[in-house]
Amino acid sequence: MDGSIRDPIKNVLPNPTEAVVESRAMKRIIARIAVIFSAGSLVCCLTIIGLTGCSALMPHEIQVMERQASANAAWLRAEKPEAFRTMTVGDRKMHYVEVTDADPKPLILFVHGSPGDWSGWSQYLTDAELQQRAHLIAVDRPGFGDSDGGKVERSLFKQCEDIAPLLDKAVPGQRVIVVGHSFGGPVVSRLAMDYSGKITDVVILAGSIDPEQEHTKWYQYPADWTVFSWMLPDGLVVANREIRALKPELSRMLPLWSNITQRVTVIQGEKDDLVPPENADFAERMLTRAASVHIVRIPEMNHFIPWTRYEVVKAELLNHLNSLPFP
Repeated sequence: MDGSIRDPIKNVLPNPTEAVVESRAMKRIIARIAVIFSAGSLVCCLTIIGLTGCSALMPHEIQVMERQASANAAWLRAEKPEAFRTMTVGDRKMHYVEVTDADPKPLILFVHGSPGDWSGWSQYLTDAELQQRAHLIAVDRPGFGDSDGGKVERSLFKQCEDIAPLLDKAVPGQRVIVVGHSFGGPVVSRLAMDYSGKITDVVILAGSIDPEQEHTKWYQYPADWTVFSWMLPDGLVVANREIRALKPELSRMLPLWSNITQRVTVIQGEKDDLVPPENADFAERMLTRAASVHIVRIPEMNHFIPWTRYEVVKAELLNHLNSLPFP
């Protein structure tokens, strides 16, 4: 015995050169994994900031908005559990929250942006005056919340098909107001185009409706790759995919703007980094056949109008509710 360690299988001395090669190969693999994770973290961070616009708000503002939405949603779940409902449209399960009573009232249908869900409208659903004045519905758009969350629908036409049955809840002779924020803006615009006979009023809050203002950011492409997308919440993956498809969807809508004959209000922040103010200019140019067009431009305002300018939005909704009867 010479005291050396021998391979029990091959009965030979280990080859130091092979061990070094294997060690270097393992280090290269680890380094590549680290690069992938670092790149993934960068892509995910940019996607989160870019799609949610959280950089436009101070941390305490985000916390206040989240606490308020959470508290309102919790109140609804506790006090009005019957308000949480689902319906099936084709092969899609659609979830919505409906606050109403037996009295015939105008219908207000709220459509959230991307990402998002019904709870973004919870302050409106719990507003006592709005509850008294209107039949309130907030829907989870296809692919978000409990409307088959994670299952993206890129077509605005098909999204509207899935949402449109809620319009049938309107009482004949009463106003039907559709309200959309951000990505919800083109959705309610398309609803007004395709279901003009069922809608009397349209309210667009910081709506991304102008195809010329849609520009895909470089990080949105790798954010859709499986190697990175698994790091993102389902809502952001769906948001990224539908936003990337938005420009051609808006281009297909260009010949349809003349179909909008309802009363329209557009509220736009002049300091919106997510949806440029030029979108309001686009609305003003395109809404040539609308019964009326009211453009509200808010100086120094960012993208988060439904929450930081709640009283402004509510006042516009009441203006629509108080308007003269439609023909």
